[in-house]
Amino acid sequence: MLMNTWLRVVAGFSLLLVAACSGSGAASDQGGSESASMRTTLGTSTRDHIVRTTDEVLLNRYGYRFNRRVDTAEDVRLETSWKDVIPTDDEQAQAFTSVRVRITVTSRPRSRSGGTPTYSARFQAEVHGRGEGGLDWVELPITAQRRAYLREITDLLENEFKGGVR
Repeated sequence: MLMNTWLRVVAGFSLLLVAACSGSGAASDQGGSESASMRTTLGTSTRDHIVRTTDEVLLNRYGYRFNRRVDTAEDVRLETSWKDVIPTDDEQAQAFTSVRVRITVTSRPRSRSGGTPTYSARFQAEVHGRGEGGLDWVELPITAQRRAYLREITDLLENEFKGGVR
């Protein structure tokens, strides 16, 4: 019995090691190789609308808290603290028992000609996990179920930005 438990622990950590080493950098949301981060373009809007909408979606709807906020005429960077989330079935199948997500929304001026300047917004999510008894967080390749959760957030933001500059 003890030997079976030991083999499961070793197999789980081996999976963690392989998963951490198999990423090929930052893949976009358009598919491709598995990565520990997801990046996508959200669209354009005014600086104020981007900040207000990001606050509404990430703070109020999904319960994230901001760790860093830069909001100037030249740069907007809204970075959340790491949020512990419930591991999805496919994350659990990879022997991850704890998962956390950090989201960053950035935007830069797209156009300054006439009227209110518009900003182009980008989304990045990072996912880390650890196995049972593991002390160190490792980058976790984004699974299909985690990607669906993150797409839900990006779809909400995209739809707000497409809904009109406010």
